[in-house]
Amino acid sequence: MKLIRLTMLMAALLPLLANAEGASAKPGYKVVAYYLPSQRQYSAADIDPAKITHLNYAFAVIKDGEVAADQAISAEQGPRDFVVLRALKQRNPAFKTLISVGGWAGSKDFSNVALTPQARKKFAASALDFIRKNGFDGVDIDWEFPVAGGDAGNAMRPEDRQNYTLLLQALRDQLDNAGKQEHRSYLLTAAIGNNRAFFQNTEMPKVATIVDWVNIMTYDFSGTWNKFAGHVAPLYNDPALARPEANPKFNVSSTVEMALQEGIPAGKLVLGMPFYGYSWKKCGATLHGQHQDCDGKGRGSIEDGELDYTDIDSTLVNRNGFTRYWNDAAKVPYLFNPDTGEFVSYDDPESLDYKIRYLKQKGLGGAMFWQLSADRNAALLDKVAADLLPPR
Repeated sequence: MKLIRLTMLMAALLPLLANAEGASAKPGYKVVAYYLPSQRQYSAADIDPAKITHLNYAFAVIKDGEVAADQAISAEQGPRDFVVLRALKQRNPAFKTLISVGGWAGSKDFSNVALTPQARKKFAASALDFIRKNGFDGVDIDWEFPVAGGDAGNAMRPEDRQNYTLLLQALRDQLDNAGKQEHRSYLLTAAIGNNRAFFQNTEMPKVATIVDWVNIMTYDFSGTWNKFAGHVAPLYNDPALARPEANPKFNVSSTVEMALQEGIPAGKLVLGMPFYGYSWKKCGATLHGQHQDCDGKGRGSIEDGELDYTDIDSTLVNRNGFTRYWNDAAKVPYLFNPDTGEFVSYDDPESLDYKIRYLKQKGLGGAMFWQLSADRNAALLDKVAADLLPPR
């Protein structure tokens, strides 16, 4: 009799134990890649779907209040790439794709499409139509930026702060309703800024409940818009490199702490990493060029001042007059050429190792990087995939 009661008790407890185990089980990390078609010798067919979990195709544009394919390269480029992306899913059924809308140069109409319920509904419906037609699994909103900042000519309003939330909610409603009808789930994510102004101009606690996750752009803390050479994505602040115009909070860890304090759950925060670097020329020689005054942009891969990691690694690291140095406080590498005064800031596998360990310690949702074709030899991608994805 006791054995029967014990058996019945265990049978009753098993579902509860299973639920408890499922609730505590940590989901896998996300490896989110942005892919931008460009002049580089790297096409959508070169993407390895086994090394990333989610691909954000950059970018779709806003045309007449609706999501539309970008025809900046050619009218055929996007649709041709979309066919390739669908084929990649056959190689890895777990691989997901999202259409990213906006970006730095494509955010001028976000304020307008977010302004009224009618405009938001129209935009959201067009986003759903776009992903259904082209075989995407979701939408990534890259509004740079609500209320203030961003490219010249962007529409901006104080009410963008609330309308940003309402636009995402309209998208969430459209995607969820469609998902129920189709017995599937559509993803909704957002790329978010890296400074205090962005968080002041948005309602991130509300946004975090709407989206599946956010990709935080923890890079571009320094760039060639500055007259002095700085680090593009320092993990920590280096007090030795202080100068009046250098913000000690402009680093990855300070930005993550701010995002967490602003109400974004750690598991919904995906850490951005640059697969590119910035270069300045004629920089002062002190500290091997770090935070020294310079005379404009240095060399670039596609445009002056911005270098793909592949080009940095293959042509500049400890060659052609450049020496690689390591900033142990900021946990980032840099290059300096004393003959030309060229300074290059970038990330490499060593600095990514520190960032990956940091995101694991903080319980973040994974890693995101901009952008895939700048790492054509997959040196950085292989590092991220090896550290965050299960062994193949």
